[in-house]
Formats: sequence, structure tokens, C-alpha cells
Amino acid sequence: MNRIPARIVNIQVYEGISCVTFDAFGESLTMISLELPQGIKREKEVVLGVKSTHIALCSHRLPNAAISNQIPMTIEKITKGNILVSLTLLFEDITVESVVPKAALANLSFAPGDTAIALFQASELSILKVL
Repeated sequence: MNRIPARIVNIQVYEGISCVTFDAFGESLTMISLELPQGIKREKEVVLGVKSTHIALCSHRLPNAAISNQIPMTIEKITKGNILVSLTLLFEDITVESVVPKAALANLSFAPGDTAIALFQASELSILKVL
């Protein structure tokens, strides 16, 4: 599980569904959840989680796509297997891993040092810890 430190910016709740906006190193992240942990309020520091297999990558932001979280990260390492590729990414000083099917990267020429946009839905983000 990837861990990203963040600060809660806004919380909206309607009919039991919460939409929480965070600031992580100046990037806006959005989470949709049915339940929120105790102690959640604006300006609270948290640790967010997103699974490696739930992070897709592309070469640039997608302004016309319905995907909430599009975060630029630097590729540190690429490990190719027979079926999957593991990419080690840097988001400021935090290491994030993305695991994608090898075929999904066939048309992209990523190399260490390149910037990739990490994409993940708001429903894939969770609060692991309230600080």
C-alpha cells in the first residue's frame, strides 16, 4: 500500500457519502468514502493510501477525463516482468509504486527521470491514519 501524507482541505457529506479534498505537496487529491475515521476535520493531517495496482500512468494530464486524481511524479525505476511492470515513482520525497500490465506500457517510452502522471479514482484513495 502506498502512503501519502496530506492535509484535509474540505469535507462534503451528503446522504452518507463523503467527498474529502486533500492537499499533498501542493497537489489536490480527492477521496470518496462511505465511512470516515474518527477525528476527521478540516486542516487535520492524515496519511492516505492507494494500492499499487490501482495507479495507472500516462504521459500528460487528461483535462477532459473524469478521473479526480492526476498527480505528476518522477519515474525512479522500472522493473519489467513477463506480465507486469513495476514502476517506482517519486512524489516529492515519497516513494510510490505503480504496477501495471506490461502491454499497457507498450506505447509509452517511459525511462527513469521522466515525469509520469499517476492516475487513480477518488474511490481508490483511503485514509490510513489520522495524525
